[in-house]
Amino acid sequence: MPPAPLIALIDGPLPASTPGLYIRADVCTLHPRAAESPAALHASHMAAAIRANAPAARLLGFSIFPGRLATSAATVADALHRAAESEAAIVHCSFGHASASPALAEGVAAVLHTGKLLVASAPARGTPVYPAACEGVLAVQGDARCSPGQWSLLNLPGARYGACPGNPGAVVRGASLAAAHFTGLLARACAQDGLESMLQTPAFTGRERIGAGGPRAA
Repeated sequence: MPPAPLIALIDGPLPASTPGLYIRADVCTLHPRAAESPAALHASHMAAAIRANAPAARLLGFSIFPGRLATSAATVADALHRAAESEAAIVHCSFGHASASPALAEGVAAVLHTGKLLVASAPARGTPVYPAACEGVLAVQGDARCSPGQWSLLNLPGARYGACPGNPGAVVRGASLAAAHFTGLLARACAQDGLESMLQTPAFTGRERIGAGGPRAA
């Protein structure tokens, strides 16, 4: 069986005690209290969601959020280039910029050129965000039909895939968490039956519709 893949998690600063953390590289200058910040909390939840489906996965953390959940496209681009040069097989981005700067687009292209998988979160509403909207990126949005171990084939303009967005009222939920669950599923597939087998068996196909009867497939 192939070893569990290394995943480049581009997010907030991961604590040294994070299960599966291989190494952390800070792409930005962190706030003095970054360890207690929303950025660190967000990153920890993404790491936990990834490893919920791939417990053996190793994480390469690239810190792009200094404390609050905001950063520049240039910092994202820097992290993407570093991820492209790393040994990671999957690059994960649970965030989105309103526009794709040339530098960000070049960073995405660098990752994809190496043959790595690039997963990014995409909101269910509003305008497209980047890197999710870049060609070749596996864009994922929340799909309430899915449990943490399931994914859906949505084939929507803004997101091809859907996954579990977390429970209502959770501290962190939505497209960010859904993308992390999906990355974990990819990692598990890489170490087991392979991606081709996984991508042929979605739990749901078609857009999620919410009505009086709850979520259902279109």
